[in-house]
Amino acid sequence: MNAEIQELPGAQAPVTGAFCDVSILLPADFVLDGGEPLSRAELRLRIYGDLEKPVIAVAGGVSANRVVADAGGEKGWWRDIVARSGAIDLNQFCVLGFDFLPADKQTARTISTADQARALAAALSSLKIETLFAFAGASYGGMVALAFAAAYPARVKHLCIVSAAAKPHPAATAMRGVQRRIIDFAQRVGEPREGVRLARQLAMISYRTPEEFSERFDHIPGAAAGDAYAVCDYLIARGRAYPMPAERYLTLSDSVDRHSVDTTTIDAESLLIAVKSDQLVPVADMRSLARALDCAVFAEIDSLYGHDAFLKEAAIIGPVIKTFLEECLS
Repeated sequence: MNAEIQELPGAQAPVTGAFCDVSILLPADFVLDGGEPLSRAELRLRIYGDLEKPVIAVAGGVSANRVVADAGGEKGWWRDIVARSGAIDLNQFCVLGFDFLPADKQTARTISTADQARALAAALSSLKIETLFAFAGASYGGMVALAFAAAYPARVKHLCIVSAAAKPHPAATAMRGVQRRIIDFAQRVGEPREGVRLARQLAMISYRTPEEFSERFDHIPGAAAGDAYAVCDYLIARGRAYPMPAERYLTLSDSVDRHSVDTTTIDAESLLIAVKSDQLVPVADMRSLARALDCAVFAEIDSLYGHDAFLKEAAIIGPVIKTFLEECLS
């Protein structure tokens, strides 16, 4: 498939410079797994560094986007990992961040991790990148990385996967299903934004751990029934701060739960990092994936932050990723 490359407004440098935003317009025959065409088949990427260097694609949770590292006054969501002299070293590698489908102004659609992988593959072809040195993915981004490696085994040499398995755990699907039903109900009563806020509050409980909540919040009841507890105030604030539109939330939440990959087609040398306290991706599922991939490195880490450890534990996760990538380079 051919695709058109457009430089986005506000791009700071050419593709070979410090960073550049590009929009890949996918051809009209790009069809989702469900058989539905996209109204605007577009993938937006940010390219950090020179494409002549080994290229690493980086993707995170459903809230993540192409702004991976600090640049141009914007803070990257994985800035503690992707940086000059960082675990993913911008002095050594060219890094690609990308926005997950659906693109802006598209209505919610049934989108799989395989769809995300095919869109990225088409974008890479447009950029004349035949093979990724590595794909580093955490949470949903790790699922997309696995889907990419399964569909295009010759196009990625190494995988760095944090808190993502070959398929979702039923207990995690149950939690996300409740979130989606909250949003669906809120939409029916004309309060989609409030539905997203409540769903996000529930999600935050699953992202973190009971131990963290116990450390952070005292049990001090309010004066009357209905008064918020300190932990509730925290969750309410996190819900109010969450900007994702209801339709996008439904699409990406559902995408997590329809994820499934055939690990037998994955050839990439793999690093897997599991978090012992992760409520969404149990260590047992990560161990199962490690056995299926015969992975080169499997690391289990302790963390107070559960599934959010990939965002909060750069001091632990970073050196593991850095060592793996350096050994792969040698």
